Amino acid sequence: MKTFIHRTFVYGCVLASCSFVFVACGPDKDPKMEEAGKIHLASMEIEEALHEQIEGIDSLKVVLNDKKKSLTDAAAIASIDSTVAQLDAVAKSFEEWEENLVEVPGLPHEHHHHEGEEHHHHDHKPAPEVSGEQMIEIQKEIKTNIEKIKADLESVQERVKKVL
Repeated sequence: MKTFIHRTFVYGCVLASCSFVFVACGPDKDPKMEEAGKIHLASMEIEEALHEQIEGIDSLKVVLNDKKKSLTDAAAIASIDSTVAQLDAVAKSFEEWEENLVEVPGLPHEHHHHEGEEHHHHDHKPAPEVSGEQMIEIQKEIKTNIEKIKADLESVQERVKKVL
């Protein structure tokens, strides 16, 4: 009976120790990294909403350049040229934004592929070794940049409507 109690005690201690090790060594969720992850996901929602419009920029440029061929007024031609330049700037900003995405450690992410699109949509840079607070700042800047691109795109779309 004594050995049974002794074995039960020893096995109980081993089990408790293992449980403690698993809990202690398990992935700790850093609340700051979780907040950074939420900001990142919000940025990705904006990107997803803009993607199709950005892909349509080349088509808009073709329409604008076709319209320009029928114009003789120098001011109207200059307006179209300026609008095309703005479209190019938005497309370039979007491409640079995608190239500068930074992954949040521990945040699973999906790559959404649009119809007919290959796997080159965007790549996340590996997460730099930074604190949770620094990662929040990085993600805030990324979100601010995609919000600016969205505003710039809306502005140039209004201009396209006026020149067409």
